[in-house]
Amino acid sequence: MALNTTTSLSDQYQNYFSKKLLTYAVQALVLDQFAQKTPLPAKSGHKAISMFRFGAPSTSAIETLTTEGTAPTGTRSLTLSKIDATLIQRGQIIKLTDVLNATDLFNSLQQSIKINGQDAALDLDTITRNIIVGSNVGGTAMENTFATYVLDNSDQLVELFATGTKETWASGSGSAEYTTFEAVTGDTTLLNGDAILNAVTQLKVNRAQPAKGGMYVAACSPQVIADVMGNSDNVWLNAAQYSNVEDLYKGEVGSLFGAKFVMTTNPFISADTLGTDGDRFVYENPGGGTTATASIHASIFLGDQAYGVPDLSSQSPFSPKVIITDTADKTDPLNQLITAGFKTFWTTLRLNPNYYVIMRSKTASTA
Repeated sequence: MALNTTTSLSDQYQNYFSKKLLTYAVQALVLDQFAQKTPLPAKSGHKAISMFRFGAPSTSAIETLTTEGTAPTGTRSLTLSKIDATLIQRGQIIKLTDVLNATDLFNSLQQSIKINGQDAALDLDTITRNIIVGSNVGGTAMENTFATYVLDNSDQLVELFATGTKETWASGSGSAEYTTFEAVTGDTTLLNGDAILNAVTQLKVNRAQPAKGGMYVAACSPQVIADVMGNSDNVWLNAAQYSNVEDLYKGEVGSLFGAKFVMTTNPFISADTLGTDGDRFVYENPGGGTTATASIHASIFLGDQAYGVPDLSSQSPFSPKVIITDTADKTDPLNQLITAGFKTFWTTLRLNPNYYVIMRSKTASTA
């Protein structure tokens, strides 16, 4: 006797598609909230952004008034430095066919707009991150002048290492502290309380003003924050324990030794690609471990007004725009394509390199 089953009549069955999309990895981007922002006005006659800084306080012009009623003989001179950076135009396009748009189970156009925004945020955060650690250009690659380390605006970076050493910059070149640190192994390469205190102290010595709440900011990778939180010697204060939890930075997880720790999933990580001290400028895929060839994570300790970016909220023609094209033209006479893209102008200026510290460490995390 024939037995009819789901196997024998399988052609009538189809897969059930749930219209609920699974969540996908979205980067935690945090650097924009610490930048000094300036608008991008239209018709300004230039596509570069300029910011200014006055000289540091000085007592050199202050005199002792030995004779009563006699004015000082000298005057105090003001110094004003202008720093410039050319805006970089960035953009991408996602193409969809008219058939896909008419028949797709999901709203591909809406998802394209969302993905464009997330990609743009990641791209701009990457440019800012790279310039902070020493690049003159946007993108993922760093300086191409590894031997001389000549930065725009004659900037000299403040770089510390978890072992307690400090990079020395002079005449456009750096010492070999990076390659020395690469060879060090073990727990001494991890970011610990002594290294954190060293970074905060360096900012104070440099007269960097604290950020919000009278504290400095440390933007670190999840792996490095795990090292800090896992160190039993640290008196870590979770952000949830603050008396004012409403005054938190985006991504803030806790504080230690005068620094608020903010987690970023887009940190700058380097290794030994070149085998030279220029490796500090070459981005590597994330990795862990404390061996001689392990990845080195750059944590950014920030004071106020350390760097500047364009103000994307301003009503400027340079501000980000999402552009959807769904009409026929000479290249698409039958209107078979829909494009969704974004374009924007962006750059980052190191306003005062003395107001932030690049702290390099390895990590015990295997994530």
